[in-house]
Amino acid sequence: MSEANNRRLVEESFAALNAHDLERYVRDLDDSYISESDAFRGPVRGKDAVKQLIATYLKAFPDLRFEIEHILASGEYVVSRWRSRGMHRGEFDGVAPTNRPVSLKGCTVSEIRHGRIVKSSIYFDELLMLEQLGIGLGRNGQH
Repeated sequence: MSEANNRRLVEESFAALNAHDLERYVRDLDDSYISESDAFRGPVRGKDAVKQLIATYLKAFPDLRFEIEHILASGEYVVSRWRSRGMHRGEFDGVAPTNRPVSLKGCTVSEIRHGRIVKSSIYFDELLMLEQLGIGLGRNGQH
């Protein structure tokens, strides 16, 4: 696929996330898809696992939205710098709803082969998210 097509594929995946349409989101994932992030307990493998992970975030942040701030395509890779926003209205990783807003910037590196996303490496500041929820350590390491 061309770099323009790869870019459109990633843009479509963000649109599916914003529509909270998990079936549409996984439609363009390869069966061998892997998603990894330091924020996850380990690699997320396959369409069903990624749907479960995203559903967890959507349950906790039912108004979750992503805005692509910048996107670059090079060969089989698309790098997306994004901002996400949502209100913590549901349980998240054992934390009861705080009704606090969360706003994060992040970056996703997507690897695409034969018109399918085969891997996503996701980077964002998990500590900032926890701090915004009122449950993280301060930047100086203090509670």
